Amino acid sequence: MRCRRWAWLLLPAMGCTPLGLWMYQDPAVSVSRVRLAAEAADTSPVVVALDLSNPNDYAVSTTRVELQLRLDDLPIGVVARDSSVPLPKVTTSTVALALVPTRAATRDQLRVLGSGVHRFAVQGRATFTTPIGDRKVAFAQEGEMAFGDQAALDSAAAGAGTAP
Repeated sequence: MRCRRWAWLLLPAMGCTPLGLWMYQDPAVSVSRVRLAAEAADTSPVVVALDLSNPNDYAVSTTRVELQLRLDDLPIGVVARDSSVPLPKVTTSTVALALVPTRAATRDQLRVLGSGVHRFAVQGRATFTTPIGDRKVAFAQEGEMAFGDQAALDSAAAGAGTAP
């Protein structure tokens, strides 16, 4: 009889997790897009948008994001920012980060890279606050990306294929 009383007290502690075990997966970080605006004088000429995906059944948030961007093996910019971005449970959020351009990323160089297809590489680390403490998640992604007029053409062609 005494055991049954304790069993009822343990049920709320078990909650939604199976058998009361706390399940955690690190959030995933991927590059959504890169924007180059060499002509923009009032904003950062380089912006990287990251998709932050939280696979957990509870919310987490970022506390810091650090990354570096290379285009065609040329160092373009870096960011190291303390910021809190809440990630609701089981969702993906997109965050745009303005980069500090490197010396190699002159306005003329960004203008050249601003059109056509270029190879990109992003490396970084995001720190997340979770119920089990802070977690540092490293990420890296590389591939090819269309910029400028080519990006607009690719976008229009992709949209034309999905119209009803």
